[in-house]
Amino acid sequence: MTTIAYDGTSIVADRYWRTCYGDKLSEVGGKYIGFTGPAHLYQQVLDYFTSGGDPPDLDTDAEVIVVDARTGEVWLYDHEMDQLKTEAPVAIGNGYQIAMGYMFGGGNAEGAVKAAAVLDPHTKMDGGITEYKVKRGKDAKSVRR
Repeated sequence: MTTIAYDGTSIVADRYWRTCYGDKLSEVGGKYIGFTGPAHLYQQVLDYFTSGGDPPDLDTDAEVIVVDARTGEVWLYDHEMDQLKTEAPVAIGNGYQIAMGYMFGGGNAEGAVKAAAVLDPHTKMDGGITEYKVKRGKDAKSVRR
């Protein structure tokens, strides 16, 4: 699985997919979309947010986080794509409890994912991280690290 954390300024994910490394965060239509679940289902999630249509058929442990790149608003989706609007800090994935504790203790999203990688065997830093920063305002541009 993975850990994805959002602290109100940055959304960060590790890049471990159990058998390979790759992005779990993408920018689509002014939103940052993060996915925890099997790698082969990630494209279905991205297609759903770009094209609409029927929700993807996800595994029961899959989760999706969507952050508006301009406003910082955040929504969580379960495996049935039921939506819940929430507020930062928020984290999803196997290491979410560790990440939430780190952020509630005053840490940022990057540190939260790194802390999860220390304690959660399904969050790994070997492949690095993907990070997007929320840029508020009409002239906002994404910053990807």
